Amino acid sequence: MNYIINRFFMKKVILSFFLVATIVTASLATKHVVTVANFQFSPLTITNVFVGDTIRWVWVSGSHTTTCNQNLDPSTFHPTGAADWSKAMNSSSTSFEYKVTKAGAYGYVCLPHTPDMGGNFIASTVTPVKLSSFLLSGSKEKVSLKWKTENEVNVDYYAVRRSENGSDFTEIAIIPAKGNTTSSESYDFADIKISSARKYYYYSLALVDKDGQRTYSETRLFKNNEATAKIIISLGPNPIKSPGHLNMTFNAEKDGKMDVKLLNSQGKLIIATSMQAYTGVNKGHVHIGEKPAGVYTLVCTLNGVKETHILSFE
Repeated sequence: MNYIINRFFMKKVILSFFLVATIVTASLATKHVVTVANFQFSPLTITNVFVGDTIRWVWVSGSHTTTCNQNLDPSTFHPTGAADWSKAMNSSSTSFEYKVTKAGAYGYVCLPHTPDMGGNFIASTVTPVKLSSFLLSGSKEKVSLKWKTENEVNVDYYAVRRSENGSDFTEIAIIPAKGNTTSSESYDFADIKISSARKYYYYSLALVDKDGQRTYSETRLFKNNEATAKIIISLGPNPIKSPGHLNMTFNAEKDGKMDVKLLNSQGKLIIATSMQAYTGVNKGHVHIGEKPAGVYTLVCTLNGVKETHILSFE
């Protein structure tokens, strides 16, 4: 009789444990929001995704898709065993959620605007390190990175990653870890290879254990207050073949909208549109219909600042 009671009790304990574990796991899951507007996904890259998290795309403007399916676009990718997706993002379909079930790298696009409009995220399993802080500071010649850990388990090193656009990251330094410790540890790195003319840089950390497994920190944005204030980083192609589209990369001091106007050589307004802008580096493009060959003026206004650029149409 006692044996039967003990077995019944143990089953209840085990069931309770799994219920609690399920509840805790669910409570730790994070929902990452990606806005869809202005011919860009924002943020372009999410690094601190874990299996069990959800990616939620929210439509703001335009007619787009979020698509990760190699049969539809061979440039998209996800880990083996993960599910494909393709969902319209427009005024009739304003949100879509994807639950991450496999660790690895994911790359997706907007089908009508590929390859100019895409995004990615990196999903990890349980992290061997608990970061208590990750801070940036600096000037036009140096960016100082400082981070603290609360504990480390089998950690090999930290890889410092830098990006100029928030999407394409390069590893610029390897910082050895303490390895195994339950005490608070502090680390730092000074990036002296930055351009004094560039307004924004993005940084993240890859946390690498001794088995080569990687997890990633959140991405941090550094703003160089001493850099020359300018809106447009790059325009192309120039000259433009009409019809076509003009790709634009631009800075934004804060969230808002950039007004874009195109004038012909007589000063007549040809195109007027607006682009959603998020703090940091933004991407977008302007559709150019059939236009006569010649010289045109592009006028961009954002947060009270106006810039003009000369374009040629072929």
